[in-house]
Amino acid sequence: MPIILHRSQALFVKISYSWRKHENGPWYYRRRKPKDVRHLYGDPHKPFEVEALETYSDAEAARLIGIINKKWEIYWEQLRNGVGIGGAREEAEAFLRRFNLAPEPMADQESPFADIGYEQLIESLDKKVPGDASSVQPHITAYELRALAILQGKEAFTLSDAKQVYLKRRGALEKTAITRKLINETEVSFSLVLDQIWDKEITKVKRKEVAGVIETALRDGLKTATIKKRLGLVRAAINDLIDEFEVRDEYNPFKGFKIPNLGDDREERRSLSREQVKRVRSLVDQSDGDTSNMIGMLLDTGARIGEIAGLLREDVVLDAETPHIIIHRNPFRRLKTKASQRKVPLVGHALVAARRAYANAGASQWMFERYIGEAKVKNDNASAAAKKALGRIKCETAHWLRHTMNTRLKNKDIPKEKREEVQGWERSGASMADAYGDQTALRLMREWLEASLAEDAL
Repeated sequence: MPIILHRSQALFVKISYSWRKHENGPWYYRRRKPKDVRHLYGDPHKPFEVEALETYSDAEAARLIGIINKKWEIYWEQLRNGVGIGGAREEAEAFLRRFNLAPEPMADQESPFADIGYEQLIESLDKKVPGDASSVQPHITAYELRALAILQGKEAFTLSDAKQVYLKRRGALEKTAITRKLINETEVSFSLVLDQIWDKEITKVKRKEVAGVIETALRDGLKTATIKKRLGLVRAAINDLIDEFEVRDEYNPFKGFKIPNLGDDREERRSLSREQVKRVRSLVDQSDGDTSNMIGMLLDTGARIGEIAGLLREDVVLDAETPHIIIHRNPFRRLKTKASQRKVPLVGHALVAARRAYANAGASQWMFERYIGEAKVKNDNASAAAKKALGRIKCETAHWLRHTMNTRLKNKDIPKEKREEVQGWERSGASMADAYGDQTALRLMREWLEASLAEDAL
């Protein structure tokens, strides 16, 4: 039952691909899959594409059908050309290697046996589709189509190709398995784009479409900083793809995108109140468990949670003139910036908690072994545990402790560059240790941190 938007003697407007299960029910988009690409689907026996529109309005349904239909037509065209199929690139490369062919156009093949390999590949496809193996046929798979597109120099890369390259490269950079956090960040970033403009070929994405993605995200209430972060990831992924496959065009539609009023909607993170800090100190006094000790060290060092959770036992120096921790990169923990590598004196509850945690660690090489995974610090677990403990006393999250330390130092008139040195923020120039020597620098920082313990620091 198609939507009839207008009917008169002179004009009759009907919307195709509209469907209802019941006469008065909500509208659906429903269109039969083209026969020439149906075999490329995971389930070729389902003849229709059906999407719920979740609306009873004829006009709204007509608008949504126009958008959805355009997306499906783009997808089907990509199937015909051998692009846009998740995983098909890697499968296509493996298929080409079977015939001693490189994953590049025939004109660029360096092997002296490339022509023979190409003939063998075509012969193998001719056996499946006698007469014409170069066209879309029901027996040629998606990866075989893509392999042909690569050899013919007709391959086009899509946004989902960029997503796969990004995950592959980031996993290689980390020298570990791709984390669930990285996957989630990548998925949510690409969804912002794919939900609106579909999985288009990158060279066909228009800048006005990127602007449309931003406009829609703002209308949906997404913060400008979040939009910038997500689109920045998509831009980086496309750059990775351009580099990975030496794309000659080097067109990146996400380069230089503009977000109106960027940062104007930012909500400044507040510091804990004096009463909240007292409750945190009481929590640390009442328990010597891993979470409590970690919170104590966070409270009076102003460090990041990963920096404390990933401490090696040998990096906690308790018998020096100025007890301190050494924060540096290790095989299980990255650091946010170069300036993050530093020494931080232990004062107040940070010193109390460090002594307890050091004793509790026993023979372990780690201060908080429960937050160490097979190949990395389990930051999310540590953050969740701290958040849960602080939530019970209504003291926000662990990151608020870091911002509170900055406030405490600021209120004791510690200059900005000195606060940055203590907390490991990016800064210019030499470190204080370079200027005064290590022990003198530690004594000065200890004085600043001890001053921050006073009640009037908040």
